[in-house]
Amino acid sequence: MQGTGRLYSIGSGMIVTIGMLIGFSLIFSLLLRFTSVSESSIEWLLWAAAFLSFTIGGITAGARAKEKGLLVGTLTAACVCLLVILYQYLGFDSTVSSVQGLFFAGFLAVSAIGAAIGVNAAS
Repeated sequence: MQGTGRLYSIGSGMIVTIGMLIGFSLIFSLLLRFTSVSESSIEWLLWAAAFLSFTIGGITAGARAKEKGLLVGTLTAACVCLLVILYQYLGFDSTVSSVQGLFFAGFLAVSAIGAAIGVNAAS
């Protein structure tokens, strides 16, 4: 597959990942607003939803690319993480913490694994 096809698959994986992140954010914000649930009680559920979003985005990217799943998945997650870092830095003037860096590394890993699964599922 040529580079433009790989860029298309990375872009589609990014759209799926960001779309799922926005969807989960909407669901959890409504849950927090209209119930007595606190953010500290569902913190790990929020992280699980984020990891699920990156995994499904990686699967989508890998299924569209049909080759080099680890590379496509890593690039997909790296682009989404870069967007988050830029938004955080430019919008809120804050840098990436060490804990956030560890989560970003986890996002890279699950997206790469998801893309490898997507490549093998598409075959």
